[in-house]
Amino acid sequence: MIYCDFNATAPCRQPVIDAMLPFFREEFGNPASRHGFGLRALEAVEQAAAQVARRIGAEVDELVFTSGATESNNTVLQGAGRRGLLISRHEHASIYRPARSLGARLTDPAELEEALKGGARLVAFNLACHETGELLTGVPELARRIHAAGALFHLDATQAAGKIPVDVRELDCDFLSFSAHKLGGPKGVGALYIRSGVELPPLIDGGGQQRGRRSGTLNVPGIVGFGAAARLADPARFSSCARDRFEELLAASGLPFELIATDRPRLPGTSLVSLPGEDAGKLVDALYAAGVAASAGSACSGRGSEPSRLLLDLGYPALTAAGAVRFSFGAESSIAEAEEAAAAFIRIIQATNRKGVVDVNAYR
Repeated sequence: MIYCDFNATAPCRQPVIDAMLPFFREEFGNPASRHGFGLRALEAVEQAAAQVARRIGAEVDELVFTSGATESNNTVLQGAGRRGLLISRHEHASIYRPARSLGARLTDPAELEEALKGGARLVAFNLACHETGELLTGVPELARRIHAAGALFHLDATQAAGKIPVDVRELDCDFLSFSAHKLGGPKGVGALYIRSGVELPPLIDGGGQQRGRRSGTLNVPGIVGFGAAARLADPARFSSCARDRFEELLAASGLPFELIATDRPRLPGTSLVSLPGEDAGKLVDALYAAGVAASAGSACSGRGSEPSRLLLDLGYPALTAAGAVRFSFGAESSIAEAEEAAAAFIRIIQATNRKGVVDVNAYR
């Protein structure tokens, strides 16, 4: 099986698992406890916090651990976005849906200056798009304009962290969210950067853990794993070679593939390919039957076959949005794997063109 869904999640790396294991049994203490078990757990959390903070150029006391980027995003939106919120059309559902419920206005980075004239307290942008892989460019200048208008700036770096360099000082953001499992860490743990001096009320209140910014007993094994994954993550390991070879073969096939956002800066491993008029869900099923794991849009949006909301918002035709399949390669994906994935996809489309329908069972 060739795994081409690294934007959905990455496997836990062995050193991450090894780092976590003692904290399930031997070192099971609650870091809020005063005895040795608790103090050792607290020490492990503090060490992990330093590793995670270092990955994004932050200070330890600017970091809050959460259950994942979805919670981090909601914390920012609910705490700072209730009185004027701007988001882009590239947002993940964990920003898009709560933001729209808060009355957010949609804008594009190129239109930001005009949009800010309408008043905003918070601007939330995706640093790297989960579907197209498109990167947000000119971020320091965007931050300057946002701050000049008196607004705060949030970046969702869930897809970017570990794949490209991310430094909160250079980006000049007030908030930044990301998740461990995209870095080769465990699921169910994430982080939120809050710039020193910026006030943000907690989304989850209670025992006052994490300086009152996020209550609840800390997930010590998960946080330790997050720290190990952050330490091991290295953007230099990521190359566009597998992705580029995959797209080269599709383009040379003569089949009606539509490669999306290839003319813009992208994450090194992300390729969004549409077969206008086809059902992306059925294509994904056929690919899996042929030995390739890819996805139809964001994995967080469930298993439905609805057209991509993001592509529709970006102005793509409904047929293009409905037939879009995302292939996302990891740091260790090989050229040979990319070639096999492309060959499988080409065979599926050739068979579909002959039959007029995607036959999943034909590839089992």
